Amino acid sequence: MRSTPLRELRRRLALLVIGYCFLGAASQKLVPGVDEIFPFSGWSLFSKVPHLESKYSVLIDRHDGRPVDPPVSLLQAPGTMVTGNRYTARKLIQRLGRAHDRGEAAEVARLRALLEGTHLQGRVRYELRFERYRPLEKWRTGANDESRSLAKFRSGGE
Repeated sequence: MRSTPLRELRRRLALLVIGYCFLGAASQKLVPGVDEIFPFSGWSLFSKVPHLESKYSVLIDRHDGRPVDPPVSLLQAPGTMVTGNRYTARKLIQRLGRAHDRGEAAEVARLRALLEGTHLQGRVRYELRFERYRPLEKWRTGANDESRSLAKFRSGGE
């Protein structure tokens, strides 16, 4: 009995999928120190999520003399408050937070001037915050393990 072209195609596709899955799992073991070999994947995404993460953030609570309720993160603020590339703002906020924690007053002043000159519009009062969290828990519930205010600043004569 001869197989039909459709049956042969299904058989080959099944072998291809099984082979791909096998190579994806085996690729993690074949080369020491390498988790995956492109294009084969072992699908271990959540095993690589860090257990504990920390970051600095900026919350805006006043803009042009008016309260912002609830305070909004600089990275999610509307274009009327914030300009420029949000990715560079995020990197700048991390540098500002680290400089503040190290007590480097001159570097904090320089980074604040850069942040305020390139990313904040108008008169803004903002708070530099530190957050420590478990990424999956924060994704599920929004909760932080630790959240504290480091400093409050004003820009543009606020």
